[in-house]
Formats: sequence, C-alpha cells, structure tokens
Amino acid sequence: MRDLTRLELVTEAVRAALEEVARTAGHLLIGLVDEDWGRRYGRPVRLGKNLTRPKTRILAAGDDACRLLERLHRPGPQAEALRQVVVQNHYRDAAGRLRWRTADDGGLPPSSSAIISPYDTTARYVRHGHIIRWKGFAAHLTETCAPGSVNVITDVATTSAATSDAQVLPGLRARPARRGLLPAEHLVDGGYTSLVHLERAAAEHQVTVSGPLTVNPTRQHRLGEGFSRDDFHIDFDRQQVTCPNGKVSAGWHGPYPTSELAGAPLIVTRFAKNQCQPSPDPPRCTSAPARNVGFPRELRDLQL
Repeated sequence: MRDLTRLELVTEAVRAALEEVARTAGHLLIGLVDEDWGRRYGRPVRLGKNLTRPKTRILAAGDDACRLLERLHRPGPQAEALRQVVVQNHYRDAAGRLRWRTADDGGLPPSSSAIISPYDTTARYVRHGHIIRWKGFAAHLTETCAPGSVNVITDVATTSAATSDAQVLPGLRARPARRGLLPAEHLVDGGYTSLVHLERAAAEHQVTVSGPLTVNPTRQHRLGEGFSRDDFHIDFDRQQVTCPNGKVSAGWHGPYPTSELAGAPLIVTRFAKNQCQPSPDPPRCTSAPARNVGFPRELRDLQL
C-alpha cells in the first residue's frame, strides 16, 4: 500500500468517487466536472512533498469533495469513503468555512481509526517502537514446532494493524480448540503475553503460554538503580508488602481494573508518609512523600 500524504488521500478519494459516479450515475456530474477537475483528478495522485501553493490545493480538494457529495443522495462505497475522509481531514468553523484539521485546530483522529486509503477504509497505520511501521493489516500465524517433524500452520488470523497482539491471543486459542488442534504449550513473543492471558489459557484450555512478559515499567527498574517492585516482599496471605528497609505497608487496595484490555487487575499497596520520611534511601526509593507499589494479583500464582 503506497504511502499517501493527507492531501493526496483527500485528492485520491475525490478521484475514486468521481470514477464511481461516472460509471453509475454520470448525469450527476453535468455542470460540476470541467477541465480544471479533469486536470486535478484525471489520473492517480502523486503530489510529492514539495508542493506549490499547498494551502490552495488543500482548500480546493476539500471544496471539490463537498460539492461532489452534495449531489449524491445514495452514495456508493467510494463516495462513502470520501465522506469519511473529508470528516477526518476537514471541519467547518463557526462561520461555516471549510478548514483543514491539524492537531491543534479541529483535532485529528487517532491512528486506530484514521483512514489511510480511500480503497480500503479498514486499513490502518501502526508503529512498533521507533523502527517498525507499516500501513494495512497484521497477519498472525500459528504453526507446530515439534522436534523432528515438519512445521504445519494450524491457524491464520488477519486483523487491523492497529489491533494489539494481546487482543488477538484469545482467538488464537479458541479457533484451534474448536478444531481439536490445541497444543500443550503455546510459544509466543512479548507482544502477546500478559498475566491475564497466561492464567486464562491454563484455566480454560489447559495450555501453557510461554513468552516474555512486559518489563516492569517503574523508573527504578528501567534505570537499573534504586528499589523496584521486585525488591519488595509481597505477602498475599497477610495482604502486606515489606520494603527493603523493613517497613510494612499501611494499606492494601484493589484489585483495580487497568485501561489495557489485556492488562491484569492491579493491587496497590501504600506506605504512609511517616514510614517513608525521613527515608534512609530517598533517591533510591521515591521522590514522592511516600511510596506506592502496584502489582497484578496473578503474581501470586507465579510465586507458588
């Protein structure tokens, strides 16, 4: 899928809608399409990055799109795609003037819903880290890997590129289960793992999911200095946590749901201010008046 700038996207969406209308209801274009329209939309769009009069082109493409859509009472697929592209890239101000959306002016849709092609409005843009990025979809393949045998693909799933791998994992178990192809152990990479999925795979399908878990996100763990969560002793039976300096937490709360679909509910323990101040290790523990420690409740099962 060729990368399109936002202006190229709008322009190509107009061109695609024009071709659709010309095939199905050409009379609607009478009095609208003239020689200038032919020059702008007569062939696939390749505008390049160094445009002359970019603001003029932006407003012209948006105005052309709106004029075309006003004539269509029963829009086809390409005209509907054009309508969605216009909504995501233009808006009308209080005076009714068509404006070009920016992050600070009108706002832009998130990548999980932003249309990147007028020919497939379900394709999405995604970036993993600072290097890997693509536009389109994601394919998830499951194959056997038994020693001394041929590897056989047992499941294929296609999702939006913006769908996280962790959201896909339940389906990667459910479909093979219906076909009697569940493995005893499922090897996955770090994008698919979470404590919730490890627990559900074992409980619902008796499958051991093996793969690297998400690293501890705390500053102390990330920098490799100070007291991270792993330095605290968690006593689930007594519902208390002991810090490296021997202080016992003053509160045990939760578990609370997290914002991540695949995230495990978190238990949060709190230390009182008078326990942390004065602290013998303030830089190594926390810069706040007191320390909170959060951890998933499934951590208990991994400790047993």
